[in-house]
Formats: sequence, C-alpha cells, structure tokens
Amino acid sequence: MSNSPSASTPHEKRTLIAWIAAHRGRIWSWMRIIIAAVLMIFVIELVSRDSDKLHDVNWNLIPIAWGLTLTSTVVKAVRWGLLVRQSRMDVSFRRLLGTYFVGAFFSTVLPTSVGGDAVRAVDMASSTGRVADSTSSVLIERGFGLLAVIGSGSLFGLFMDSGEVPLAFILVIHAMFIAGIVGIVVLRQGWFIDPLERLMVRVKLGRFVPKVRSMHTALSGHLGRASVLWQMLLLSILANALTMGATYLVLVAVTDPIPVAAFVPMIALTTTAELIPISIASLGVKESAYVFFLGLAGVGSAEAGMIALIMRVLTWGHALLGGIVFLGRSVRTTSKDSQTQTS
Repeated sequence: MSNSPSASTPHEKRTLIAWIAAHRGRIWSWMRIIIAAVLMIFVIELVSRDSDKLHDVNWNLIPIAWGLTLTSTVVKAVRWGLLVRQSRMDVSFRRLLGTYFVGAFFSTVLPTSVGGDAVRAVDMASSTGRVADSTSSVLIERGFGLLAVIGSGSLFGLFMDSGEVPLAFILVIHAMFIAGIVGIVVLRQGWFIDPLERLMVRVKLGRFVPKVRSMHTALSGHLGRASVLWQMLLLSILANALTMGATYLVLVAVTDPIPVAAFVPMIALTTTAELIPISIASLGVKESAYVFFLGLAGVGSAEAGMIALIMRVLTWGHALLGGIVFLGRSVRTTSKDSQTQTS
C-alpha cells in the first residue's frame, strides 16, 4: 500500500498532459486574455499614477489624427486595388475599401492583429473564386505596408544623434528592413520553390505541392511587374506618412514633441511588436510597446501610455466602421437569401 501514491503519480502526470493537449486551444486563448488584461492594467496604472501631467491634453487635435488614419486606410485600399486589378479580379474599389474596414473590425475582435487579413483574403476569394490570387494580394499588400514602416524607421534611424536611442534597437530595424527586401527578391525569383517541393515530397506532403505551386505562381505574378511595385511603394510611403503623422499629432496633443528622427524608428518597432500574437488583438502588447519604445526616445511613461490609449480608441473607431459595413453586408445577404427562397 505504501507504493500506491508513487505508482499513481506517473498516471496523474500522463492524465494532466493529456488534458492540456486536449484543451491547448482553450488554454492558449485564456492565456492571451490574461496577458492582455495584465498589460492593459499595467499601462492604465502608469497613466493614472501621473495623471496630473495629462491635464493639458489638446483634444482638438485627436479628430484630425483620426481623419489622417482614415485617409491612410483609403490609400491602403488603393494599394490593394493595384494587385487586384493586376490579377484581373473584378472587384470594385467600394468593395475593397469596405472589406478593408471589415478586416479592421475582425483584427480587433480576433485573437491576433493579422486576423483581419485572413478575413480579407476569404472575402476576396468568395467574391472571385480565386483563392491563390486573393490570398497573395492580401499577403503582398500587408507585406509592403509593413516594409514601408520598417524602411522609414531604418531611414530616419540614420539621422539620429548618437546615443539618443540604444544602438541595438536601430540595428534591429536595419536588419528587419534588409530581411524584408531579401524576402521580396526571393519570392519574386522563386529560388526556393523547387527545393521546397522536393522536401515536401520527401516528408510525405506531396499532395500539397500543387497548392504551394499555385500560391507561388500568384505571389511571383503579383511581384512581376516593376511599374506596379513602384506604385505600391509610393502608396505605401504615403499611407505610412499619414499614419505616422496621426500618431505624432497625438503625441503633440499629449506632451512636448520629440525629434522626428527618434520618433519614427520607435513607432516602427512598436508596429512590429503588434504582430506578436500573445494577446487578443495585440491588446496590451501595443500599449506596452508604446510605453517602452517611446520611453527610449524620452517620452514619460504616463504620456506614452496616454498616447497608446488614444491610438487604441482610434483603432476601435476603425473597427466600428468595419462592424457597420459587415452588419450591412450580412443584412443584404440575408435579405437576398429570403427573396430567393420566397421566389
């Protein structure tokens, strides 16, 4: 009888591991919620601790900042439209813009900040019946936008005063930008596709080779026309300037301005941190990144936290518009289905 507790311990461990494996999705979802809550409480506590520093916020500048972010979204939809037209997919700009806002809505309610991109790809595929081209257009549009943000951070980082921000962070931005350029070249040339297909066949995944080939064809096709890439680059610079301008306007509304050369690289790092899928819709992660990176550029914790919270509210404004568009589409679809069944 004395051996029974020790004998049951391995069984209990196996049972616990099996339970965790069976519920890992739910556990991870709850972990994301907890992480988001903890980080948001941390940021809100920072703001409330020094709330006396925030009495002079110029709220008149906030609607202007929101207008700039809305304009940036329109520019991004135009950028996406370049790829859609290149693939000869018959989708109106109105539909593209609406889908972009719907994507913003789902990015807010889904567990990851890139969930809206999946929604955009699915919506485009359902409208055109072309899964590979739809997915490719979203991936490349998203990639160009992120590359423009990182590229601007890399460029402005060259003009920063020595020691203003730790050199390691600037080197990270430069490395990410170079990696992004290399990634586009590799995708465009397709050097990796044959070795990848051979590897897939070797590991018994040969049935997926046609889908990989189809996706690569779509990606390389979208990256094949230099004129379209240049237009996307210019639109990406414009969209990024509008978004950065909106964020800087919020900073000016909250506190004394900091040099643009220090501001842009820090926002580039903040944008990259948003992609880490450890919370719901990057909630808390984005705000903590604002506090950390703007703090490196000399912005106080309370002020950086307030900037982050205001930018979060502006994001929710986009999501609200997307929710309205999504609701309108759902109502129209339901109405059409009812009319079809009646007839």
